[in-house]
Amino acid sequence: MLDGLDEIKVCVAYELDGQRCTDLPSSAEQFARCKPIFETLPGWKQSTEHCRTLDDLPKTALDYLEFLAKLTEAPIAIVSLGPSRDQTIIVEDPIHGPKRALLEENTSAFKAAV
Repeated sequence: MLDGLDEIKVCVAYELDGQRCTDLPSSAEQFARCKPIFETLPGWKQSTEHCRTLDDLPKTALDYLEFLAKLTEAPIAIVSLGPSRDQTIIVEDPIHGPKRALLEENTSAFKAAV
């Protein structure tokens, strides 16, 4: 879905009454006044549908995934690149334990991509 985009905008926080906040307010009134704050990342102008490992992804796609993992402070376990089962990259086993691959820059995928 993101293949071919020149850039990708990611909402990283909100502005509420002149203040930056990273959590949405529970009040509907306050929520209506929130304005998104975006960070723009470079896109990748190539298909990822044939990628089967993190090492196969374009560097900017890998950078995007790393950015999301750091922003959310959560590891990414699965990357889906299309509707087929073989278009799914299992980054870490979501059941049997985390590898924290996209939160740690010392993984082979990041060494190869950098």
